Amino acid sequence: MKPKTLFPFFNEDPKSQSLSIGWLLLGFASLLMYLLKVSIDVFDLQRQLMLSWGVFVILACMYKWQVTKRPPWRFLFILLSGFLALRYLIWRSTETLIYTGPLDFIAMTLLYLAEVYSLTIYMLGILLNLWPLRNRPLKLPPNLADYPTVDVFIPTYDESDDIIRITTIAASQIDYPKDKLRIHICDDGSTINKRNNPATAEVAWARYYRLRRLAQDLGANYITRETNVAAKAGNLNHALHQTHGELFLVLDCDHVPTHDILRRTVGFFSADPKLFLVQTPHFFINPTPVEKNLIGVGNPNRENDMFYKEIHRSLDFWNSSYFCGSAALLRRRYVMEVGGIAGKTITEDAETSFHLHSLGYNSIYLDRPMVCGLSPESYKDYILQRTRWAQGMVQLFLLSNPLMAKGLSFHQRLCYFNFCFYWFFGLARVMFFIAPALFLLLSLKIYFASFTQVISYAVPYIFSTFMLMDFFYGRARQPFFSEIYESVQSIFLAPAVIAVLFNPHKPSFKVTPKGNTQEQDFLNPLAAIFFVIILINILAIGAGVISWFTDPILRDTLSVTAVWCTYNVVLAIISLGAFWERKQLRQFHRINVEEPIRIRLAGADAEYVGETLDLSMTGLGFKVKLPKPPAVSEPVMLETTSSDGRTFVFNAVFKRVIERNGVFYCGTEFVLDKQSYAQAVAYLYGDSGRWTRFWAKKTRNEKTFRMLGHLFVSGIKGMAESFGIMTSSGVQYLVALQRKYAKK
Repeated sequence: MKPKTLFPFFNEDPKSQSLSIGWLLLGFASLLMYLLKVSIDVFDLQRQLMLSWGVFVILACMYKWQVTKRPPWRFLFILLSGFLALRYLIWRSTETLIYTGPLDFIAMTLLYLAEVYSLTIYMLGILLNLWPLRNRPLKLPPNLADYPTVDVFIPTYDESDDIIRITTIAASQIDYPKDKLRIHICDDGSTINKRNNPATAEVAWARYYRLRRLAQDLGANYITRETNVAAKAGNLNHALHQTHGELFLVLDCDHVPTHDILRRTVGFFSADPKLFLVQTPHFFINPTPVEKNLIGVGNPNRENDMFYKEIHRSLDFWNSSYFCGSAALLRRRYVMEVGGIAGKTITEDAETSFHLHSLGYNSIYLDRPMVCGLSPESYKDYILQRTRWAQGMVQLFLLSNPLMAKGLSFHQRLCYFNFCFYWFFGLARVMFFIAPALFLLLSLKIYFASFTQVISYAVPYIFSTFMLMDFFYGRARQPFFSEIYESVQSIFLAPAVIAVLFNPHKPSFKVTPKGNTQEQDFLNPLAAIFFVIILINILAIGAGVISWFTDPILRDTLSVTAVWCTYNVVLAIISLGAFWERKQLRQFHRINVEEPIRIRLAGADAEYVGETLDLSMTGLGFKVKLPKPPAVSEPVMLETTSSDGRTFVFNAVFKRVIERNGVFYCGTEFVLDKQSYAQAVAYLYGDSGRWTRFWAKKTRNEKTFRMLGHLFVSGIKGMAESFGIMTSSGVQYLVALQRKYAKK
């Protein structure tokens, strides 16, 4: 029974609430649009100033007021934010676009389009985040005979055997009737073509025999095919034609499933015969390169937390949750109805969902992490992954046009349009980085506004966007971090997106490398572009200072652009600081946990209770009070219990022991054989309760400024490193040039 609310439609089934909410929003929106029209027609600049800051103060008070999280106040807060945004757009479109020359016009138009793009994404975000859902697992059928059969597909290309072994073992441990479950290793790295090609035959044949033996040892089925045509989509489609399960679970080969993933997802398919997808979060055991720079400084939310903790729950309200390539359970019959996994774009997952939603089928998002994967280890791999996502979604935008797609509801069209259109952010970011410098260095007239107008229209709008983003995503992302994540990607994604615009069929699927190691810390050469941006904006500020004295009439515009340049410099320095590649020597990542553990020393009858500190596939660390310090290499028996009641016992040896105030901090290494290795996989990866607690421990705003300060200091260090690299490269180039002409 759902709790009663002041608004009856919130007691309805979540999927049927959109019409009722629409009427409520229409009433709020009508009132605000009337106020917007009156303010534009009647108010002078002084009253506009009072209106904008009055609305902002109301927003700030509501932001601190917890009841704002509930309807109707949530909608009022959202609409007031939208009011400031629309008000800025109308003012920007009607009063600031003045033609003064062809070059000025081009620069002015590019900046205006970048702002319109940002406002469009902002307004779409407002609509899509109206009411996030929180689904709970549905029970499986009471009769085992009614359980659907499930195939588990583990597609692989060139990943290490260890990664594949761990995921396959975990898949075989899933709590589901064994006669209803079949595991398949779908190997695209040992195709017939690769084995017949003299250049790749040796490696391909060796991999073929290794993975066949691995599959046989683990009770899995091994599948390969003739060629790599259509990449991952082709691999999955080939597997679909070799198998017969009613449902299929897709796991990237580095995505290790938990014990309960099917117990918590299969029930949805029995409840909704039109359901084609249950998507669950992608949870990563290791930090992205950006987050790795903050280890020991703060506890930042993972970059994907915002999407999987908040945005995807909001999409679920609009029946627009889409397949994310892994950690998803799908109904075979409906997928085959559209010809299998789509392969027209390189984001086969979202494209498949697009086609199935177009046929009127439903999707569900269950916000409980039940896989554990690996993030890209280096910036090269990180950018490669994001480039594939960006190019694939732009392909979908160009080739399928979600706004005009038949079969989608109006809100689904907007959702898919937003998925695709978002990835143009690189173009807008680049424009925002260079726009003020175009005025200060090249005297291009791109923004016509007085200081008072900017304070009346632009500043309240900008501040309100930060407030609304924190309102939506505050529990999943620290303030300002979206600016960093988008900035470090934007320079590299912009040319990739432009390439797709010219040739939508050109992009090809590239596998993201996982599990790489890094010998030492270094500044990634990709950071050099941010050094250039910093120099340009610093030079622009210097030019602005000179113009302040030589052109007093322009001081309003100079003030605005100088502040803008300063913001760009700070953002670019922080972004540059995030480009330090941190040393990564461990093959298996450690995670920090705080769980009870029971310790039995060799030759002792007593049992001691301690607390785990960290764990990995090779061992764990814990703290405990003992009567005497254990010796290094001394055997120990460790016993622990998962959140779902399973008990695990491991033989281990002490590798390090440190005493602090009577407490021993111990590091141990497991002594593993074939059976205990499988137990280690079950212990480390099988407990979704651990990943849920891990999610909950991520900070909201704690130490945000400390983390930003650390990245800023790292950026200053990176500037010095970049200057040295560029100076050295310049000297080498001049020496080579001199030698070339000396020979002539």
